Amino acid sequence: MLKLKGSLMLANADEVAAIQAMRLKSSEKNKMTRDHNGFRKLLVVLTKAGKVMALHTGDGRVIWSKLVPSLRASRCGGVPSALRIYQWQVPHHSVMRENPSVLVVGKFGAEPSIPGVFSILDSYSGEELNSMKLDHSVVQIIPLTLKDSSEQQLHLFVDSDSNAHLYPKSPDALNVFLHEMSNLYFYSVDIQANVIKGYSLQKSCNLNVGDEYCFSTKELWFIIFPSDSERITISETRKMNEVVHTQAKISGDHDVMYKYLSKNLVFVATLSPKAAVDIGSALPEEASLVAYLIDAVTGRILHRVTHHGAQGPVHAVLSENWVVYHYFNLRAHRFEMAVIEIYDQSRAGNKDVTKLILGKHNLLAPITSYARPEVAVKSQSYFFTHSVKAMAVTQTAKGITSKQLLLGTIGDQVLALDKRYLDPRRSVNPTQQEKEEGIIPLTDSLPIIPQSFVTHSHQVEALRAIVSIPAKLESTIVFTYGVDLFYTQLAPSRTYDSLTDEFSYALLLITIAVLVAAIIGTWIWSEKKELRDKWR
Repeated sequence: MLKLKGSLMLANADEVAAIQAMRLKSSEKNKMTRDHNGFRKLLVVLTKAGKVMALHTGDGRVIWSKLVPSLRASRCGGVPSALRIYQWQVPHHSVMRENPSVLVVGKFGAEPSIPGVFSILDSYSGEELNSMKLDHSVVQIIPLTLKDSSEQQLHLFVDSDSNAHLYPKSPDALNVFLHEMSNLYFYSVDIQANVIKGYSLQKSCNLNVGDEYCFSTKELWFIIFPSDSERITISETRKMNEVVHTQAKISGDHDVMYKYLSKNLVFVATLSPKAAVDIGSALPEEASLVAYLIDAVTGRILHRVTHHGAQGPVHAVLSENWVVYHYFNLRAHRFEMAVIEIYDQSRAGNKDVTKLILGKHNLLAPITSYARPEVAVKSQSYFFTHSVKAMAVTQTAKGITSKQLLLGTIGDQVLALDKRYLDPRRSVNPTQQEKEEGIIPLTDSLPIIPQSFVTHSHQVEALRAIVSIPAKLESTIVFTYGVDLFYTQLAPSRTYDSLTDEFSYALLLITIAVLVAAIIGTWIWSEKKELRDKWR
């Protein structure tokens, strides 16, 4: 009865408070079970000291916390370093007896050649399921999209001798890996040596010990940047689980532009030596930023652009066929954000929108990196008010909703900026067709809307990074961490596919009942009126 009075706005202040207390008590967001929408989760976090904790997204409470036994300093006589955490196993929803698990990898010491150690933990209980002290070093970890029959995700551990070790070490995982090995490539960025290298995998390992799970690597290409003029400052690539809803963009004049969608696309930014230090230490003539788009399979530079008078720090995010990066403009004494969009011109002849909608074009045809790409690039830069500490982009389950950039500002807050503001096709006087397409008129700076701050009035002290993962609906989950931890849910295109928790089902039922009664009453009145007219 209280809920009904609240829905009809007839409740007084005490009754409203009682309704809110009932809602909080009966809320399902704090339950220890999965929900249908994918919002109720456990956040498994790792500290620099080797402590792993599971936090409930409903209220942030600690479900379990544990110092990983195999990474304790007392066991190995050192402090664990280079700690990283990865997803190891996510059983199918129908499997009830197996819990998800995570992989924690680290080492004891600062030397690159020191052997690593890894541990596998149960995500629900924190129990250590398996641990191993490796007989090789770990300088790079490559999570693969491949899984074995038990749904364990395959990982490659690259050691200091450039050998790749496959985990988990099981015959099933080995068979899956060997079937796809010829299609696997990876790259490494050595900031100290100022070089980027690309590799493929070989069947045999260079070690004397016969290990069928060890694979040697073959250097395919390398790019050495001149240290006297360019220093590597950042490199970014697409998330391996990113979902792209459509491979083409249809403009207002019905022109079809095909996105250049490649998992092998890498963004690299370099700074001149004097521009790599603090702001104000270099003159505009001495500072420059060079942005590269590189194919990680062939090492081919697809696009290169130079920003004169630009200085770091540089932050960037790469998604679909576009990259956005942030830097400081010494000439204008303001921060800037630039966007680059890359399109595939090899399919530019397929511009029949009707065939595209009906699926007549074969957009699933394989694309090889060894074919010389025909690309077209659109770019634009804008002034931005804030300094940025971290950047991310929203991820949704189907990739249908529009993208939002998540910017960690210098004030330790998170700002959600619509990607439409960073459309390189924006112009001062857009045509009517461009307006219908949703292109925003061009301005020299990006707007800061107070309502767009995801953190609202909160601050995430010493904000370090932003993580975005999709829910089951077309919404995204955002986790920001530093000294503080912040979690929230975002709907970039609003909650068009779900009802809010405060939706009044009682009022809906009452409305339906009233409509049904009105229909029946109208029908009876109409029948009586028609009968009277016949008797006249």
